[in-house]
Amino acid sequence: MNQSPAAIGYIIVIIGALAFAGNNVFAVFSYESGTTPLTLITGRMIFTLVALYLIMKFSRLAIPLPKRERYAALGLGVLNGTMAYCLMSAFNHVAVGLAVLVFYLYPMLTGLGAWATGQEKLNRGLVAGLVGGFAGLALALEITGDSANALGVGFAALASVLMAATALLSARVLKTDNARSVTLHMHISAAALFVIASVVVGDLSLPQTTHGWVGYICVPVFYTVAVASFFAGIAHIGAVRASLVMNLEPVGSIAMGFVLLGQVLTPRQLLGAAIVIGSVTAIKWLGGKKQVEKVKAD
Repeated sequence: MNQSPAAIGYIIVIIGALAFAGNNVFAVFSYESGTTPLTLITGRMIFTLVALYLIMKFSRLAIPLPKRERYAALGLGVLNGTMAYCLMSAFNHVAVGLAVLVFYLYPMLTGLGAWATGQEKLNRGLVAGLVGGFAGLALALEITGDSANALGVGFAALASVLMAATALLSARVLKTDNARSVTLHMHISAAALFVIASVVVGDLSLPQTTHGWVGYICVPVFYTVAVASFFAGIAHIGAVRASLVMNLEPVGSIAMGFVLLGQVLTPRQLLGAAIVIGSVTAIKWLGGKKQVEKVKAD
């Protein structure tokens, strides 16, 4: 009886991880039909903002935030939105699985940044994870000299840095446990940012084929399902376990990239991917243990 809610929670988060992977892969469908990353991310932000608002409204969840947290969330939304744009741009230049692997260095960069800013101590687990993660990425990366390939990896790396910066800043400036409302406010500023950018740039490159429209519609739907599933899963199994299960996203991205897009990673790249995912999992697991021990000590 007691394990039933936990099992449901794991299933929900697995769905969320695979939905994030679907968001990644279907973006390529849209790009192949002429859509630009700016048009795609603008549509995704607007759709997700409306969907999250309706979900919270009908679920009677608290939406308002204290003034300080509201402005902090809106500011973080601009940073997080820029990160999302960089990651979605990476999929336009490099294999989805490879881009996600580069992006998934962010837990390691977050740990390194926390140490550099005095938020955390540099422990052996983090050092081992950093060494393993970067070693795995060195195996996975096969830069061919193609400028598009290098550009895609650069976009993914920048997205990873921005994600780590978002995590570090949110730990400092947000003092609320209302994560859903924070996410909603972040999407308000991000949606506004991209609507303004689209108007200024004059970019409205909608898909030209049915295949492209399928991708364009699936991206925001999958992303919204992913975000909603992640928060629903946390309610059942907690943030630490949910974060660990989310490591299925790069696995799902590699698998879906192969099945739906024909993007094949070499055995060397797959080995590197396994090392990266294992290192990230270890860092999150150790970090989760430390948080639990800290709570017990308090």
